[in-house]
Amino acid sequence: MVTKTTILYIIRHCEAKGNIEEVFQGRTDGDITEKGALQLEKLKERCKDIPFDIIYTSPLLRAEKTAVAVNSVHNAPLKLEPDLMEINGGDMEGEKWLELPSLFPDTYSVWLKDIGHFEAPNGESMRGVYNRMKNAVLRIISQNEGKTIGLVSHGCAIYNLLSFIHGFSEEEITAHPFWCDNTSISRADFINGDFKPVFINDSSHIKDSAETAPHKMLWRVSANR
Repeated sequence: MVTKTTILYIIRHCEAKGNIEEVFQGRTDGDITEKGALQLEKLKERCKDIPFDIIYTSPLLRAEKTAVAVNSVHNAPLKLEPDLMEINGGDMEGEKWLELPSLFPDTYSVWLKDIGHFEAPNGESMRGVYNRMKNAVLRIISQNEGKTIGLVSHGCAIYNLLSFIHGFSEEEITAHPFWCDNTSISRADFINGDFKPVFINDSSHIKDSAETAPHKMLWRVSANR
C-alpha cells in the first residue's frame, strides 16, 4: 500500500477591525487594521519556506488579504472557498461583546458555557459550522491528495475544524483549547484516511513585538480561553 501524506496548514486571518472594536464579527466583511498589515509582513516571512501546492481561503476580506500575503512568494493557485467563512452571527452580528449579555442573555450564556450548542438568533448553529468545515476539508483533501494545502479561515470556524481533526464529534466541541490567535498557524497531516495533528496555534512570528502581538478578545479573557 502506497502511503500518501496530505499536509494541511490552517491559518487564521490577521487582526481585523472587528477584533479591536470587540464586536461579534461573524460574516461582517470589515477590513484589516494597521497592526493586521504588520502581522501579514511577519506571516509572509513565516510561510516563505512552506511548499504550498494550493491555497484555499474564505472570501471575506480579512481572510483573502491574509491568503494573498501567504501566497506572495509562492504564486500557488489561490481559490475562494465559501465553506471556510466564519459563523453567521445572525442578530448578534456587529454587536459589541460587552453588550451581548444584556441583549441576548440566554444565547450568550450558551456561548460561554456550552458553545457546542450555540446558535445565534437568525444565524448559524455551532454544529452547522462544525459540519460545514468538516465537509469542506474532506472535500478539499480528496481533490488534492498528497499535496501541501493552505486553508485560511476564521477563529470560530477554525475552532470547529480543529475539534474535528483532533477526533471530537459535534457533540463534544465544548471547551477545547482550539481558539487561535490572528495569523496563527496549525498543522495537521492526513495519512491513509486519518488525521495526525502536528501543532496548533503557532503565532511565534508575531509575539516578539508589541507592534504585532496578538489581541485577545475580552470575552476570551473572561471565559478563560
